[in-house]
Amino acid sequence: MKKRFISLLAIGLSCMMILGGCGKKGPEQSENGESSSVQMDSEQVLNTIYFEVATLDANDTTDNQSSSILNAVQEGLVRIENNGKGDEIVPAGAEKWEASEDGLTWTFHLRKMNWSDGEAVVAKHYVDSFQRILNPDNGFAYGFLAYDIEGAEEYNTGKGTVDAVGVKAVDDYTLEFKLKHPVPYFASKVSYTTFHPIRLDIIEKLGDKYASEIKDTVYNGPFKIESWDNGNSMVLVKNDTYWDADNVYLQKINMTKIQEFATQAQLFEAQELDITGAQTDYIEKWTERADAGEFQKLTGEDPGSFYLYFNQKSESANGILKNAKIRKAIGLSIDRDVYTKDLVGRFQSAYGVVPTAINVGDEKYRDKVEGPLESDAKTYVNNKEKLQELFKEGLKELGLQTDDLSKYELTYLSQGSSELQKQRSEWLAQQVNGNLGIKINVETQGDWGVYLSIMDKLEYDFTMSGWSADYNDPMSFLDIWVSNGGNNHTGYADTEYDELLKSVYKETEQDKVTEIYKKLENKLVNEDAVISPVYYTDKYAFYQNYVKDIQFTSFGSVYEFKHAYIQGKN
Repeated sequence: MKKRFISLLAIGLSCMMILGGCGKKGPEQSENGESSSVQMDSEQVLNTIYFEVATLDANDTTDNQSSSILNAVQEGLVRIENNGKGDEIVPAGAEKWEASEDGLTWTFHLRKMNWSDGEAVVAKHYVDSFQRILNPDNGFAYGFLAYDIEGAEEYNTGKGTVDAVGVKAVDDYTLEFKLKHPVPYFASKVSYTTFHPIRLDIIEKLGDKYASEIKDTVYNGPFKIESWDNGNSMVLVKNDTYWDADNVYLQKINMTKIQEFATQAQLFEAQELDITGAQTDYIEKWTERADAGEFQKLTGEDPGSFYLYFNQKSESANGILKNAKIRKAIGLSIDRDVYTKDLVGRFQSAYGVVPTAINVGDEKYRDKVEGPLESDAKTYVNNKEKLQELFKEGLKELGLQTDDLSKYELTYLSQGSSELQKQRSEWLAQQVNGNLGIKINVETQGDWGVYLSIMDKLEYDFTMSGWSADYNDPMSFLDIWVSNGGNNHTGYADTEYDELLKSVYKETEQDKVTEIYKKLENKLVNEDAVISPVYYTDKYAFYQNYVKDIQFTSFGSVYEFKHAYIQGKN
């Protein structure tokens, strides 16, 4: 989810409909970098898999699938684009912006644009968004992301007033932020979906239906939602009122849920599906076919990591998950290399929470800081005797029996109900059971929204889920675990961790900042075993040759559809 650099929005040629089925002309770069026009298919329709949308309320968005849809139909201050040369921040709702010399005042100058019902998008719509997400009565999980703003944390935690929040509409087209401390990547933060402008009149009109229904919803982005069969399909259509509609070529995007990957693969090979990821044997098979020119391939690092979450408030098995040594033993009972290489066929085994794609300053964080679990993994992974020894130490600290470990029973919450996901969940349960001797049940939850709700309510024992960075800095993975944080679904609360987190903003030297990050990560995954990293994500996408200018950003949407078009399918 988001790293940005300020740049001008590339200007493409205006597209036009040609009667007689000849198609449209769109942008294409020649070898010398000059724009030329290409013949586009008359039918501009893209077919892809369904995104599991948990909510259509931008302020309540915390997952990348909902965010990807909302980024397609809404326009924030800036967008993340990637033309193959890396992510960059481009003007969107704001034409330009600047920060004061001391870095404490950011001013965004809005372009004149409209919502799909004709009403102008003005600075107040952004102010309303920030005030709404910070309103403590709403309980939105991402309120903490705005804490760099003056008065934001105080208002969100019930210790201040909305009038003291440093977000101001200077006039209809000038938006001003006052920060507590310099944040060089502030433009990265405001790109996230949760800070998109909102219409309070629409929210009040729709009430409880605002987050889950499309009737009477308004849009200010490249596309609109034409239909939505929640959990099964969604259809996006071009928004002709969008400010940059001349440079949006797709007329329709069909999204269909395809439960089993084998079915996805068949549809992709039959060109009935235009974009897909890859798993297991298909990675090698499709890579060879892509290298032969049958379709296109995209690979690379990705700023995401998956790890085991432990509910420290769980009362299962006499509350054993309240103990750090027990949590650590469960996490280290998994052979990450087997999981990534044999079960999934991709990704990189993880021993830290910050993935390899994340920088600290101008360097890769993982090049400077070893994963906190790397050393212990060499001692414990695949060593049943050592693992049970660590587990029993935790039991003794809790005053519980250590003679018969089979009497302890936990439930693993599995995310997704495909056959591949079931296989991986059963394998994980067997790993923990085989190494520790405790009983592990598997509970499957195939509905993404319900799964997130279970996590939020702490109604689980342990599960595996992931996080994708909001911006290119380790803080995007470390500030989640602050006490009572909206995305801290573990019940973890530690004042030492909170104070260490705050100390980052008092440092100006990069080496000292890096050292604080190192301490935070070590406390999180090694000392306190709040979570247990399993793998770092990667990019592995395949798409048809006739799909042009589809973008795959590192810190933006899963797919950026705005500039895509179809050429050569007919």
